[in-house]
Amino acid sequence: PERFGEVERLCRHEGLTTIRRSELPIDAEPRADAVILDTIGELAQLYQVATVVFVGGSLVPAGGHNILEPAIFGKPIVFGPHMENFAEIAEEFLANGAAVQVRFDRELDEAIVSLMSDPVRRARLGAAARALVEANRGAKEKTLAVITALLPPQERQLSAVVRPFR
Repeated sequence: PERFGEVERLCRHEGLTTIRRSELPIDAEPRADAVILDTIGELAQLYQVATVVFVGGSLVPAGGHNILEPAIFGKPIVFGPHMENFAEIAEEFLANGAAVQVRFDRELDEAIVSLMSDPVRRARLGAAARALVEANRGAKEKTLAVITALLPPQERQLSAVVRPFR
């Protein structure tokens, strides 16, 4: 939030038509090169109108952010080298051709420009990202099944009872 104004100035300095999310009419599709998300809790939904998604916190050692959110909408995803918080997922996306990883900001510029000018590649990356999410749905049930299989037989048959406080 403390950088909304700065980012807006940077975008305009680069010649981008820019609008703040709070200035958009409800349910309006943005008609701008850049939308400054100056609201809290809307990022995941805003991905659906993106052409290309750069996942922040990944060019610097901040651990990266969740790439599953844009993948759900079938968006082409670009991220930097620092995806420590989502390392396994990032590796899976790269192995399946579902994302692009850059090493530094200059490569980011090149990757975004390349994807913006190649709708076929964007569609291929986005489709691969969405397919990867769909193929891995049901993680909670799968995890519980594995845990249950590891329990001793007598504990598998016990059912938990929640008792009220007295």
